Amino acid sequence: MSHWTLPRLTASTRLMIRVAEEHAVSFERCIEGTGLTRAELSDPMAEIEGRQELAVLRNILRALGPSVPFGLRAGLRYHITTHGLWGFGVVSSANVRTALDFVVRYFDLSFSFNRLHVDLGETFVRSVYDASDNPDDLQAVLVERDLGALLTLQHEGLGHLIPIHSLELRCPPPAYAPVFESMFGVTPQFNASVNRVTSETKYLDDSGPFADELGERVGEQQCRALLERRRSEGGIAGEVRRRILRNPGKVPTMNAVAAGLGISTRTLRNRLAREAASYRRLVENVRMTLAEELLSTRDMTVDTIAGRLGYADASSFGTAFKRWKGVSPRTYRPSVREQKA
Repeated sequence: MSHWTLPRLTASTRLMIRVAEEHAVSFERCIEGTGLTRAELSDPMAEIEGRQELAVLRNILRALGPSVPFGLRAGLRYHITTHGLWGFGVVSSANVRTALDFVVRYFDLSFSFNRLHVDLGETFVRSVYDASDNPDDLQAVLVERDLGALLTLQHEGLGHLIPIHSLELRCPPPAYAPVFESMFGVTPQFNASVNRVTSETKYLDDSGPFADELGERVGEQQCRALLERRRSEGGIAGEVRRRILRNPGKVPTMNAVAAGLGISTRTLRNRLAREAASYRRLVENVRMTLAEELLSTRDMTVDTIAGRLGYADASSFGTAFKRWKGVSPRTYRPSVREQKA
């Protein structure tokens, strides 16, 4: 399965549009022909298809032209909180070595469209960004976006940047080539055989201010469950889930979903059963996953989250959450703000 075929939260697309608007590209031009709406993109819990995010990026690049380093500038705006559970797991890791291991294992939960391969040698760490799955016209900018995000993740997670020994890029030199040296401290080798960042292994034991054993375990558990769910939910179950996610605060009835799919309720029930799924379990899974995401990464009260997920009050939400996780929402919530203090 190509990385960009997985469902994706809207945060990355919203971020790119904000940066584009700062360059005088209108919201309407960004989403033209993508099938996305302003309401859909304003919902932090909504998921979209990877092809839609790529279409937005293509629209932005056409509007800006080849002289603007959009990928690098946008990448710098991917903060720890932008990455949700994945970002929380990365910065909670004990040191750079364990963070790298976490990054690679759960890279499909990041906003990257590339594949990441890390080679830990005796002297150097070589990180290869494989863009071969991506459309030819977007491969370079998607690598550049990842490189910008790498700098921000290091700066916020470690409090400093890890010096880069060498930077290799498969693309020819762009019009903004000098920007790379000012950002990364090295002159890139363009027209290289791979996209590769090389640093020294002596930095692998560096740890950041947010390293936390409990946070690392929570991040590991939740990212594993989220990744398994995203990879497995194709077919009719995946389509039903996407329809539930459109408005999790007002979940449609099974009859309404079946009608929207052009099939009978009985047929929908039978097709879900063949995929070892049920409508009720899908609704529960959507609510549980979103609850974990919002409690872990968003500055929302439990009452607000309960309302977002369609519960009548915080007490009803708390009862459901304790059934899912064995603890109350307030006990479960990782205190990211306290870690940053």
